Amino acid sequence: MSQTLIQNLRRETELAQEFAAVLGEERTMIKAGDYQALAGLLERKVELAGSLSALTRTREAQMGALGIRTGAGGQLFGRQIDAGVEAAWRTLVFAARTARDANALNSAVVDAHLEFTEEAILALRQRGDNATLYGKNGRTQTGPQGVSLASG
Repeated sequence: MSQTLIQNLRRETELAQEFAAVLGEERTMIKAGDYQALAGLLERKVELAGSLSALTRTREAQMGALGIRTGAGGQLFGRQIDAGVEAAWRTLVFAARTARDANALNSAVVDAHLEFTEEAILALRQRGDNATLYGKNGRTQTGPQGVSLASG
């Protein structure tokens, strides 16, 4: 059973590393403003997340059957933990943390872009230049923005 668990841990590690690589591609595309290409990456991320989720459930069942549980900081606890399992687990934890950090970095990049955009819109609105802004209907706001005295 330990060998099956080790194989599963290795496959989960490969997927976590692949997920981190996709997040790196995503960050590059976000920085370059290539938002059209992000749709394809989204499909890949969803596919990888589904595969990772399935492997995680399998791993948790295997670890439970072997009497292995995880603690804070990713430590393994159990009566007899195979050295191969422990090594494969450490590699998986490192890969998962790398993916988590890549995701946090992407989130920070998106937040920075969003903040910049919101500040730019606010600056335009404060300037009173509504003709260059889009309304909720997706069209530019043109024409008089108040009550016209000519219309009575």
